[in-house]
Amino acid sequence: MQTTMADAPYAERILVGGGEEGKRTLAEARSRTMWQAICDSAAGHPDKDCLVGARDNGEIGRLTYSGLVERVRNFSTGLARTGVRRGDRVVLWMTNSLDWVVASFSIMRLGATVVPVNTFLKPPEIRYVIEQSGARHLIMLDGFRKLDMPAMLGEICPAFAAADQPGNLCEPSLPDLRHVIMLSRTGRRHPGTHDFATVEEIGRSDGGQWQDIAETMAGAVLPTDLGMVKYTSGSTGFPKGVMLEQGGIVASGVIHGCRVDATDKDIFFSMMPFFHGGGSIWGQMTMLINGGTLVFTEAFDPKLAVMLLDREQPTMMMGVLATEVIDEALAQGKTFPSLRTAHVPSEEGRKVMPNVDYNIMPFGLTETYGPAAVASRRDPPDKLGCSGQLLDGNQLRVVDPVTLKDVAPGEPGEAWLKGNVMRGYWNKPVETANVFTEDGWLRSEDLISVDEDGFISYVGRIKLMLKVGGENVSIEEVESVVESHEAIAQCGAVGVPDERRQEVVRVYVVARPGHAVPEDELRLWLEARLARFKQPRDIVFVDELPRLANGKLDRVTLQRWADEEAAA
Repeated sequence: MQTTMADAPYAERILVGGGEEGKRTLAEARSRTMWQAICDSAAGHPDKDCLVGARDNGEIGRLTYSGLVERVRNFSTGLARTGVRRGDRVVLWMTNSLDWVVASFSIMRLGATVVPVNTFLKPPEIRYVIEQSGARHLIMLDGFRKLDMPAMLGEICPAFAAADQPGNLCEPSLPDLRHVIMLSRTGRRHPGTHDFATVEEIGRSDGGQWQDIAETMAGAVLPTDLGMVKYTSGSTGFPKGVMLEQGGIVASGVIHGCRVDATDKDIFFSMMPFFHGGGSIWGQMTMLINGGTLVFTEAFDPKLAVMLLDREQPTMMMGVLATEVIDEALAQGKTFPSLRTAHVPSEEGRKVMPNVDYNIMPFGLTETYGPAAVASRRDPPDKLGCSGQLLDGNQLRVVDPVTLKDVAPGEPGEAWLKGNVMRGYWNKPVETANVFTEDGWLRSEDLISVDEDGFISYVGRIKLMLKVGGENVSIEEVESVVESHEAIAQCGAVGVPDERRQEVVRVYVVARPGHAVPEDELRLWLEARLARFKQPRDIVFVDELPRLANGKLDRVTLQRWADEEAAA
């Protein structure tokens, strides 16, 4: 870690990932488009699997690097003929699949922007994304599990329900939307949609005119063109569309891959959804940029995950809800000795993943293209458990959120970032102005601390802080400590009123299958690990915790539980 002012007091320094050399590395990494990046990988590894995807029914599909390039060239040609143009926003409403990846790269090849939709959103929420993004095109799946997506689209777009031909939508409440392309798994068709397979076949069989047009369009695309507008899945308020440039997405894969030593020999397993940055940037780009293989499930499924981990022998695994996979592996008597990089949350995890020697604990957010700082195998042993140092080209200040002054080493403060960061929020100038300082620092609303050597430790979200008897308490810290007990699978913490201390901590905990821990025993265990003011006043055992569609804890529902119980 270098600083811009090596002789200045710590509080006056700006931490810089790799110094000037790091800035040059970032600039070079941001110099390619997504299409150029996958073509480069295909040139070096044409016949190697780049994607291995398992559908919900267990069917496994594979795609080589040369196959990916061919399909993207064909589908983008079909999209160009359908009417997709540079700068258009194209909503992608599909589950994880080979087709999702093909569609997203095809959209960006033409200089259009991918708008991924969370497949678990309700119709009003999907309508908001389509309308707020000003999307002209929508690519969708016909159904998944209990979801009937055409019926849902008809609910939010009556013109679609009544459409008798594709490409001619005219819905007053969604004035920009014109084209719908549908991937059908059931064989059914809707007269208001273009067929996904037909669009790809048009590109494959085209006599040359539209192939030439698509090639010309691809040649005009710049790394600074918007690649994605990702809507943050917050638990309150309307989501904001994070504007991510193509070059920044490529750079994330290049620089993150370098830090974690990802090579063309690696196989990365992930259940992270592609509509989330963890799926389509962190996991996907770390492999596709470096010639590795991404193995993924269509959606979260522990049994399917165990099957893939056993069959494909991945070397890396990251994602949410790892404990469920560990429990399923234990139940089946499976271990995964091929894994070298993974999050090992417990002793049971160590039994399942005995050879893991590197635990990625990144710090970052969607607004920083995923990881902004990541640990390295070369970090000193005493830095284990940290989030590592800044990635090349990033800059960091750690600021007291009240005084706006830089804090001392080891003190918690808000992370302010520059470098590989978003352009802003789509069509939300006020929110964009609020998140950036006048001199260009992105205010993360994340609390971190940084030691004298530049190693970052995550503390929690500013909005997830409680004031217990005048002391600041990070509820995420409390959750982390509770979950480190071998009998606890999950924990969610909230604040509840208290006459003496204004508010105190209440935790909801889920025990691991086959484990039981009496409340008094858990309290005694926590007394040795948490300061008195951080210890929960209430411990409530539940069968499961409420979750958002992306797997994160639904804190609004959890707080409502606490409020209702307090009022009872």
